[in-house]
Amino acid sequence: MQARLVWVAFAWIAALVGLAAALHGSGSSRPPRPFAANALARSINDAQPMAGRRWQWTATGATSALREMVVHVEAFDVTRAHQIARAIVEPRRAQFDDILVYVHRVGGSNALAARRVEWTARGGYEVIVYAR
Repeated sequence: MQARLVWVAFAWIAALVGLAAALHGSGSSRPPRPFAANALARSINDAQPMAGRRWQWTATGATSALREMVVHVEAFDVTRAHQIARAIVEPRRAQFDDILVYVHRVGGSNALAARRVEWTARGGYEVIVYAR
């Protein structure tokens, strides 16, 4: 009976060590994708192609009214704010006259975005840098 109990304990420990090794080796150093606060943000994320299994940026919230949209994004590389905004704006150009994309650093403050990209039907894209 004791030998059987020791064998079962050994099997459980081996399984847990194997699972931990698989989880540690299978992913990247990136955290899991943040939760999108609403359906509009989720639809933006669903349309974003991912680099392998890694996410580069994610829409955490989005609001729209009267042909205008505001999107909050978390990104690892905020210097790519213009590219991120293009990926959000281009499929939606016909639906909106003005789109603001606030790009925050992953793990940074949600109070202040590092970049803001404004797209208007008349003026195109304009990037404002708030923080480097």
